[in-house]
Amino acid sequence: MKKAPISILILVVFVFSTAGFLYIRYEVPPTIDLPDISLTDLSGHKVSLQSYSGHPLFLSFFATWCGPCMRELPELADLRVKLIHQHLQLVCISDESIEKLQLLQAHYGSQLIILHSEKDFHDIGIYTYPTNYIFNARGLKVYEKVNPDDWQSETVINRVKQLIE
Repeated sequence: MKKAPISILILVVFVFSTAGFLYIRYEVPPTIDLPDISLTDLSGHKVSLQSYSGHPLFLSFFATWCGPCMRELPELADLRVKLIHQHLQLVCISDESIEKLQLLQAHYGSQLIILHSEKDFHDIGIYTYPTNYIFNARGLKVYEKVNPDDWQSETVINRVKQLIE
């Protein structure tokens, strides 16, 4: 039996290490610390996520150049309407220019709360868009996921209702 050269072993270890790194970086939502997220509204005034305490909070980190994000936004607006009696606060956050976000806010009106992140998403560990989190009214994280979900699905809507109760 012939032994594999050490270079093949090194290559295999490198490939698996790289795959693991990329999976963690792009497929696993980062742990975020809500007080550390510096936000402003689209008029430039500071906003604290603490102002939403006592209510279920849905955070969606998105980018306007992200096709799945832009397809998800109308679904999130509908989700907010469907869960209005549960007092779900749905906040969409982007690190793009306030001017660009103002145009998007004009399109959605009061259906979505859009805030600007003062920190680049990479600085807070977000590399995949959208990255979504749901916190219940007690502030406990009950959902986290990178990539979009089917927010129109009755199954998903019922799961969200259960998570935020």
